[in-house]
Amino acid sequence: MWPSACRCRVLEYDFDVVVIGGGIAGFSAALYTARQGLSTLVVSIDIGGQLSYASVIENYPGLEALPGIELVQKVQRQAMSFGAQLVLDEVVGLEKVDNVFEVKLKKGDVIRSLAVIAACGKAPKKLGVPGEDLFVGKGLSYCVICDAPLYRGKRVALASFGEKGAESLEQLSSIASRVYYITPSKSDPSLGIARELRNVEVYPGYKVVELRGENRVEKIVLASGSGDLVELEVDGVFVEMGFETRIDFLKKLVDINEKGEILADNYGRTKTEGLFAAGDVVATPYKQAVIAAASGVVAALSAINYVYSIKGLG
Repeated sequence: MWPSACRCRVLEYDFDVVVIGGGIAGFSAALYTARQGLSTLVVSIDIGGQLSYASVIENYPGLEALPGIELVQKVQRQAMSFGAQLVLDEVVGLEKVDNVFEVKLKKGDVIRSLAVIAACGKAPKKLGVPGEDLFVGKGLSYCVICDAPLYRGKRVALASFGEKGAESLEQLSSIASRVYYITPSKSDPSLGIARELRNVEVYPGYKVVELRGENRVEKIVLASGSGDLVELEVDGVFVEMGFETRIDFLKKLVDINEKGEILADNYGRTKTEGLFAAGDVVATPYKQAVIAAASGVVAALSAINYVYSIKGLG
């Protein structure tokens, strides 16, 4: 399945670099490593990562507004034009054996590489309700800052809480005609701000239990703690319940913070030599597409230097 194993200083491997993650950070990293002539494989369960949930990206420098998935696909095509390869699979294990990384895939393959770039991002916490998977990008968004401008003068629902909920409410209430705010706690601190906003209707202690519609979201069903149901007509639904990393396979090789994010230095280096990290999976203060892309490039440049040193070229 893989290219003939290379041999370098008695090391056998399949690729110079394996990039884990098919988002903007991962493909930006692959673009740089592949263009530098390093054999590069991207392994990901999907294409797009978090940007798949962004209906329109309007603030990526140098580009007109376009869907998030199209932005990632542009970088993907660039990376593959320089020889990067792609496998759609899930990484379930990672070990470093005799200076070579063994990347274990869910389907059973084991790929050996000299360097690894973890760019597996963060996944938004989902509602886990009927209709959710049907309406992603069709009235359902997990990113207020990305998609709020698309709902000017319209009715939207926001499922959130805490500081993020308050921040999202203030942005949405200045754009939408009506905001239905659904928060799981009746004492959430964001409710004080919500009640001061004239076009916000609060549903404390409620949860979204179903999304309904034909080609896009048209209605949502809420349930209270006591089982009371409420149906609301909406033009869009925003879910800002936070994000989670899914990096169990990495935890022995990296340090992580209390949010489950990887700790990496300014060069994208982790505590394991040859293992780099980039994008939203890394502990950074801001999570934006352009920042993720830049961190992918930083990790790639570090990986290039590392591979060169292993091969005796640096």
